[in-house]
Amino acid sequence: MSKVLTIQIRSGTMMNMDANVMVKIARVAVEKGYRVNIFGYGEGIMTIKEGQDPKRFPNIGNILKDLAKKGVTIAVCETCSAARGVKRGEEIVGSKIGSLTNDLSKFVAESDRMITLAR
Repeated sequence: MSKVLTIQIRSGTMMNMDANVMVKIARVAVEKGYRVNIFGYGEGIMTIKEGQDPKRFPNIGNILKDLAKKGVTIAVCETCSAARGVKRGEEIVGSKIGSLTNDLSKFVAESDRMITLAR
């Protein structure tokens, strides 16, 4: 049985390097055999927004799509999404707009380790 890592991200994709750190940690964890969950909260919900087109930064949405194909589970807070005008159907393939109670609490309960990236 593989170990489980949950990463909670509270920073957006362009605010700082937190989202880049998140995907790098997730990628290495998957390579080392971890099952990885990612949960976006606050500005962190923007990491799953479809249509990201950064010019000078890594495209976190595309990287998350690749991680989802490798089995990473990705969910974000529904209330935070609604507050920022992000609706169901606007998320990248392989992610979902979920909830604290149904997704984050499950992720935390099943995790061996949890990392929170926030400013």
